[in-house]
This record gives sequence, structure tokens and C-alpha cells, in this order.
Amino acid sequence: MKTTTVLLDAGGVILDESEHEKARAQVIVETLSTLVSEYSVGLYEADIEEAVRSFCPNAYQYVFWKYLKPDMRLFDRLYAQHLNRWKERKPPLKLSSGIERQLEAISRRFKVALAGQYGEEILDLLKTHSLLDYFTQCLTQIDVRMRKPDTRYFEEIVQTLNVDSQQCIMVGDRIDNDIIPAKLLDMGTILIRVGLHRNQQPRIPFETPDLELGGVSGLAEAIRKVGERTDARACFWQPKS
Repeated sequence: MKTTTVLLDAGGVILDESEHEKARAQVIVETLSTLVSEYSVGLYEADIEEAVRSFCPNAYQYVFWKYLKPDMRLFDRLYAQHLNRWKERKPPLKLSSGIERQLEAISRRFKVALAGQYGEEILDLLKTHSLLDYFTQCLTQIDVRMRKPDTRYFEEIVQTLNVDSQQCIMVGDRIDNDIIPAKLLDMGTILIRVGLHRNQQPRIPFETPDLELGGVSGLAEAIRKVGERTDARACFWQPKS
């Protein structure tokens, strides 16, 4: 099958989450230091790396549970405190540098769809920057019943686009949430190594993405290359009539 569609993760691909990550780190350090003596940003960063290496679904919860287990009530209380502080200090969403140019180039050749777990706020940002028209489909997490890494999350998006999953390339910043479920559905895959999960490594060959980038620069060209590879494989394995 010919590649026709690109699914773009929000965080780390469309969005630059670096300011969010710094603010979140400070909030978590402030919250945990009320119980963990001399807890610091350095310890937090080490804990996050542990969570990433272990493929933990939620790195933030991992950090809290590491110090508060097995006290579930204490965990619930402090995690809720941190979420309340986070809501108060959460920076506004910010586009990844250069994503506008890449979106324009990608949309010339492919259908483009959102595949990131943000709500209406990402649509508002795209609209503000006149980027919404580059997207064939703009479902947010509010519109999709499942969450990553459940493959049904991707299947629901693909069904709305009326394409086969084998015609898609998934671009994301996490091996566990983006690359693995996409590969399970025979999608092409591109990993953007940025943010909290930039050092996450595949545990087995199957989890290796088709291509890796250190940012969104060159993304349109990378998608072209992966599309050509997957198209060639599809032709090679096509059964003879």
C-alpha cells in the first residue's frame, strides 16, 4: 500500500514542551521536598531517567511513588497538591521551532492528522498561527475514547481518515507511547528525540523506529524517506496474482 497519511504527536513534535518540563520539575521538587529532605532538581532528573528507562507510563507518578510507596493516601494527597500547583503555573503552549515550514511541506504530499493527547487548546494554538488548514483531521484527546499506547487509539484516528494503518507514518517522541503501538499496526515510524523521553532506548529490535531525528528540522524529508521505504517493502511483499 502506498503511504498517504502522517500522524503527528503533539508534545515534542508540534509542541515545544521544554518550558513545561522546567516548570513541572520545579513544582514536583517543591511538593516532594516537604517530605523528602533536600530533594532537588538533580534528584528529580535522575528519577525521571529511571522512569524513562523502565518504560513507565507516567514518569511524574513514578517519581512520587518512589518516595511515598506503599502509602497510597499520601501519594494521592501529594500528587493532587502538585497538580493544583501545576494548573496555576502551567506555561502557555508553544510551537516547536520550524514546525510551520515542515507542516506546509508535509501537507503537500500527505494527509496530516493529530495524534497527541492534548485537548482543545492545541487547536486554538494551531488556529492562532494559521496552521489548522494543513491538517486533514483535527481530533483531540477529547474526541478519542482510548489513550496511548492502546493501539485502538490509533485505529480510531485511522478509521476517521478512511485509510489503512499500513498507509500511515507515525511521528512521536516516545518509543513506548508512539513507536511501539504504531509498529504493531504496521505503520512507518519516526522518533523525535526531545524532551523527557529523549534517552529512551528500544529493548528489542522490533521497537526500533524506522528513522530518528534530534528535532523537527528535516521532518518533511524524513517522512518522504520512510514513505519510500515502506512503499518499497509493500511492493516487494505483494503476493503475485
